Amino acid sequence: MSELEAPSLEGAYRENSEGWIRLHIAGSPRQRGYQHGYLLANELRAALREIDYLLRIDTGIGFDWFARNAEALYMKVLPKAPDGFGEELLEELQGIVDGVNAATPDDPALTLADLLGWNGYPEMICQWYPAVMSGHITPNEPLPWDRHATHAGPLRAHHFHHSCSAFVATGDYTADGGPVAVHTTWQRFANGDAYNVLLHIRPESGHDMVMQSVPGYVYSSTDFSVTGGGLIVTETSLDVAGFEVDGLPEWLRTRRACQYGDSIESWCALFSDGNNGGYVNTWFLAEVNTGRIAAYELTLNHSALQPPLTSGYYAGCNIPLDETIRAQTGSGATAWSNLLGSAGRRIRWDQLMAAHRGNIDQDIARQMLGDHGDMYTGEDCASSRTICGHLDNDNGQYSAGQGPFYPWGSLDGKVATAGQAKALNFDARWGRACGAPLDVEAFLSRHPQYGQYRGHMQDRPSRGWIKARAV
Repeated sequence: MSELEAPSLEGAYRENSEGWIRLHIAGSPRQRGYQHGYLLANELRAALREIDYLLRIDTGIGFDWFARNAEALYMKVLPKAPDGFGEELLEELQGIVDGVNAATPDDPALTLADLLGWNGYPEMICQWYPAVMSGHITPNEPLPWDRHATHAGPLRAHHFHHSCSAFVATGDYTADGGPVAVHTTWQRFANGDAYNVLLHIRPESGHDMVMQSVPGYVYSSTDFSVTGGGLIVTETSLDVAGFEVDGLPEWLRTRRACQYGDSIESWCALFSDGNNGGYVNTWFLAEVNTGRIAAYELTLNHSALQPPLTSGYYAGCNIPLDETIRAQTGSGATAWSNLLGSAGRRIRWDQLMAAHRGNIDQDIARQMLGDHGDMYTGEDCASSRTICGHLDNDNGQYSAGQGPFYPWGSLDGKVATAGQAKALNFDARWGRACGAPLDVEAFLSRHPQYGQYRGHMQDRPSRGWIKARAV
């Protein structure tokens, strides 16, 4: 890596608004990383403390073990990334480390391994760790116990199949004929408290990006971005196994595609280059200048680009759109029609699209994202089966895997129209997409079985919508 330029916060910007942190960073990789780390130092340290606690609940292993394995894994492949992009992100990550340590000198020193483990967390917990537990991957640092003598149970017990709702629509479905995209992140509330960064990155090369992100991440992860390349990018995750240790991480491929992609096809080509199978999603892509939209799915061994449309929609609910991927991966083959799981949201999206065809704009899109139509019960009642997910409001009588009243669900809402994306902004609400509040102490008093999360979940009052924007 190059020597650190004189650390500078010039031009960097942080503002707190309605539960969000707006952050603007610019300059060389090391400079913008330093700005990021310095301005979000306390939030990043808090997020790492929380993920260590949650990993011990989920796996019985602390974050340090994952971080050391991430360092061994990624330091072998990042320097080999095309066009020096792996080195660029390593510079940015080291800048974050330096900024955090400069802002919090009395705390234990943050390391590059910490940041590699943190950025790699989604793919490591969803694909890498299950492959380790099944014996398909041998970690650089061995497990702290014999996996053969351990009953591991479901390897992704905390990662439910229903997690995030999204759509992209265009042409005859929208009020102005241009693309509209929406997304609400679903996650365990204790995990999701850190997902409140609205990040504007102005790199030295490539396109500006405005995205929802996380302290310390060099990509979105929650995956809602608008780019200077004229793209809107979002996704819903898929429960698909498979991991290639010699491939490039999903977090690098996503960032590279957003920074340099300027069409649906170029974004997909950049994203698929070096595929390691990590953190599998249905990606929803929109070209704001042409009005085209598409959906793209990439697993370790399969890929499918749904036909680009100038009129129509694609909607996501954690079931693969491609029949081959559904059948061959086992992720969603039966879920396609199971109203107890994600199929209810799939059907509800179709209903809402039919009802609002030709009228979808900013306001209608917000309403659709906060919808509580339950296709299993036939009622308008927030649950694990509704577009705006409320697992904490679901008694589990018709459970798709979670325990009753599990503290998981919609964390936010994001909406982007073509006009907004051209101006590098989008609407964002922190808290549930519908705006309903969460009082943590009241929730835990009603449901003491989740007492292990006391002190690890934050209240989510009802908040308004704000702009994520370029500075």
